[in-house]
Amino acid sequence: MLWLKNKNNNWKGGRKMKINDYIKKRYEPQVSWYNTKAQKNKFCTNLFQIIIIVFAAITPILAALNKIIFTIITSSIVAIASGLLKYLKIEDHWQNYRTICETLKKEKHYYDFKIGEYEQVEDIDKLFVNRIESVISKQNIIVNI
Repeated sequence: MLWLKNKNNNWKGGRKMKINDYIKKRYEPQVSWYNTKAQKNKFCTNLFQIIIIVFAAITPILAALNKIIFTIITSSIVAIASGLLKYLKIEDHWQNYRTICETLKKEKHYYDFKIGEYEQVEDIDKLFVNRIESVISKQNIIVNI
């Protein structure tokens, strides 16, 4: 058993939490959240990229056909989509969320099989919680920069 602190660094309710509770109530929801965010950001990145590619390819054809209005519209769409993709940092978020998700999964495998830093540690549950919380807190700093 281990003691968990809440975000104010106080002991949570003065009660002990079992590692299985931690995994079910904290670890698994975090992995799921990062996975979902990574999937959504990947989808948005790919969608914006496809829009940029298609409209960038159509624009010179419309220009050659003297379709001035449509040329302006398609080139504007390319500029807007490119700008939004860069400004919103969707691809960066996708990569960061995926990296964190995979790091959390890897940490669980190391914990389950007692390899890496878990080989010679007296309290592997405490180490696991500490490492998971460290990964999560570092991610919060990366995404908010």
